[in-house]
Amino acid sequence: MEGTSSFFNTDLNISIPLLIDDVKNYHNFKMARCTYFSIQCDVPSPNWQLGLGRLVVPFFLVGLSGIIFKPLGNRVIFSSHQLIEDLFNVIEEHPSFFIDTNDIWMPNNIFFNSPMRGQVYRVDYKLFMEAYLFREEKISKDKFIGLCEEMKGNIRYSEEETVSFKHWGELQIKEAKHLYPKNIELELKYRGMHTRRRKHG
Repeated sequence: MEGTSSFFNTDLNISIPLLIDDVKNYHNFKMARCTYFSIQCDVPSPNWQLGLGRLVVPFFLVGLSGIIFKPLGNRVIFSSHQLIEDLFNVIEEHPSFFIDTNDIWMPNNIFFNSPMRGQVYRVDYKLFMEAYLFREEKISKDKFIGLCEEMKGNIRYSEEETVSFKHWGELQIKEAKHLYPKNIELELKYRGMHTRRRKHG
């Protein structure tokens, strides 16, 4: 397999879809756990190239984790469940790749309305990076909450994608029931969200 990788201009308008999975309202912890999808590769893969401007650097890939933020082609959001399915199918055609879910935390008061499980919000990459650093314990909770206060305009509710991911999730459950009619407990779950089974070639 041959692959490519390149750096792009981070001034582009990039946002990541976050699916609200759980909402905590404890006295000292009022945050929502949000999940996002990523491309994972844990099998060494040769013949990759890294584009650095005009330079091309060949390298041997020994691990990959990439965050999914848009469908295939020129579409900006996942406006239908089929766009989600099409992207995941393309990725999973290669036996080394699979789709995974990860999570970050966001303060409840950053959302336009009270956050509810199953809702999808779009967060720009700058705010996402701060949430990721908080998740990795690189910045303190107080600093993160302060940054979120300053960046409230960097997150918005995505009604279309809320419907799309809800429909897609329902189809995944239906498929799992069809494949494992006597062992529905074998459905893959990630903290209440159904994820795709890893495919093996």
